[in-house]
Amino acid sequence: MNRYLEQTLKELEGYRPAVTKQPDHDAFWEDTLNLARKLPLNVQLEDVTYPIKEIQTHALTYQGFDETPIHAHYLLPRDHQGSLPCIVIFHGYGGNKKSVSHYMKWLIQGYAVIAVDCRGQGSSPDYSTYSMDAIGSWVTKGILNKNEYYYRKVYVDAVRAIDVACSRPEIDHERIAVMGGSMGGGITLAVAGLDTRPKLAIADIPNMCDLSLAIKQKTEGSLMHVEDFLHRYPDQVDHVFKNLTYFDNLNHAANITCRIRLSAGLKDPVCPPMPIFGVYNQIEADKSIEVYPFTDHDMDIVSHIDKTLTFVNEFL
Repeated sequence: MNRYLEQTLKELEGYRPAVTKQPDHDAFWEDTLNLARKLPLNVQLEDVTYPIKEIQTHALTYQGFDETPIHAHYLLPRDHQGSLPCIVIFHGYGGNKKSVSHYMKWLIQGYAVIAVDCRGQGSSPDYSTYSMDAIGSWVTKGILNKNEYYYRKVYVDAVRAIDVACSRPEIDHERIAVMGGSMGGGITLAVAGLDTRPKLAIADIPNMCDLSLAIKQKTEGSLMHVEDFLHRYPDQVDHVFKNLTYFDNLNHAANITCRIRLSAGLKDPVCPPMPIFGVYNQIEADKSIEVYPFTDHDMDIVSHIDKTLTFVNEFL
């Protein structure tokens, strides 16, 4: 291995930041999830005509953390028999659930897919009100109040997607995976830390990792909006960083129990590798990480996609 790369990997593998977990962190999330469990899911499925006849395509709607309807694809192999393994997929920041055809690599192998549009993005609305929305970007909505904060609701919406999967008789509840990249990777880490039901998690180039360092090291992406907010409101720096600890995957990592795989690009300006390794090195469950020395914020690499297919087929 190149000496520079070897030295860089050694530094990343040895990086173990102190967790920033607040004394009431666990109680905050226990109360949050208990509150969500009291709300009906209100699952609605609508058949969708799609050109690929070998699959069943449904428009899925379920109730998120508040009364916000979360929209998703619910996709099944047409002639399935018995219980199906299910992959729940979350998209990147500012993205959406993509075309149904994007998921054919899973459907033709016999997996069910739930592909979620996060609240306020794609086709999902956001019915929440935020007392602080000065920047107009999701990552800063409600950032001065942990109970209002956008990611509190997104993480719970994602856990409720697991509830939807477990409510379906055609899904094998013991074979559920969560998956995503960038923001979707950050959501995947959070869900794996908040919910023991997933058997497998794949978090590619995840955000919301070791946020103090990530905000310092990034040069692009959603955390630029947090920096902009702190530029406008310098008297709120300590308060904002304290609130962010509740949503930082550095403080969820130790609670992950399922097998998990992460990935990182050493040239990533949006989700730099060291914060990702900061989280990865805190995980005690069965884990692995794919590292790409000359890749930036992009995991659309043929070899990586093939590795993901192999990983899921082996462990789900």
